[in-house]
Amino acid sequence: MPEPPAELYGRHADEFDSRTKLDALPEEFHALLESFVDALPGPAVLDAGCGPGRDCEYFHTRGLDPIGVDIADGMIDYARTHRPGEYLRMDIRDLAFDADRFDGVWCPASVFFVPDEEMAVALNEFSRVLRPAGVARIGFKIGDGPVEVEKWGETTVEYHVSEDEARELLEAAGFRVQSVTVNQVSPGRTFANFSCRQPVSDL
Repeated sequence: MPEPPAELYGRHADEFDSRTKLDALPEEFHALLESFVDALPGPAVLDAGCGPGRDCEYFHTRGLDPIGVDIADGMIDYARTHRPGEYLRMDIRDLAFDADRFDGVWCPASVFFVPDEEMAVALNEFSRVLRPAGVARIGFKIGDGPVEVEKWGETTVEYHVSEDEARELLEAAGFRVQSVTVNQVSPGRTFANFSCRQPVSDL
């Protein structure tokens, strides 16, 4: 039976970190990360699904004020031990922050661990905590429904959607989609990263 992602990834935080060092990731990811930082209207960043804290550490080097959240206890424990910054155990579907708390929401690789019917809940939470004119970078895996994937000799489930479905979910949450970058990293592994902005109220 597939294992919940938080439990599986939490047990393998150290190995996951060693496999996903920033300097080993493709240029496309670096470009996405840097464009996000350059677009921020302020320093407060939510790293939603922060894992072992890799990206939070990068945000610190850029002079920002990030907070990392993750539902996996093992990831939060690892990040607190190995990386600078503040890390909180939190479900992206239920963020314990005030509205308009952040200038940016960074979530390149966590939404697809949330069942399809609950993705909208997570995206609405991102929208709620993001200030007007704030920016978001949100990643999806492209495909058709739930997919069992093998990690470390065990299985978990990812939830894939089409690019159009992802765009509809983001727009329904109130985001203004500015661009999307689609990368096929291997057969069956296609990422769509959406660059979004929170509209400014006319009131």
